[in-house]
Amino acid sequence: MAETHVISALTKKRAELLGEVQHYEKLLKQSKDNLTYIDNTIKIFDENYNLTSIRPKRVHTERYFKTGESKILILDVLRTATEPLSTSEIGAKIASDKGIDKEEDYNTERFFKIVLSSLSRCENSKLIERVGLDGKVILWQIKKD
Repeated sequence: MAETHVISALTKKRAELLGEVQHYEKLLKQSKDNLTYIDNTIKIFDENYNLTSIRPKRVHTERYFKTGESKILILDVLRTATEPLSTSEIGAKIASDKGIDKEEDYNTERFFKIVLSSLSRCENSKLIERVGLDGKVILWQIKKD
């Protein structure tokens, strides 16, 4: 006989996922309708315009930082550190401070790519420096004059 608590949890999860699918299908239909309206409007102004020449823009659904915020947070973490920190330690501290690590849709891989990219930009700006490797892990600190 099936465990009732397992069946209950699975049906609850199924209902949640089904609700998400219906929500996104509705959004997709609305976006397709809007695209048709825009295409038709373009055709009013230039009926020979090649709509296939318009390339889609990449959409970032997770916006973890405002412009310049990651740099400030990285510098704050490194200023208060008593020793050089790894990329993952810096990222984990920032995620924890912002409460991002508790969010349901937190994409750790994308978040840490953003942090690493910001670290590289800070390094290029001569604000921080790589001070060594711990295995394959890069260690960072505020640049010493």
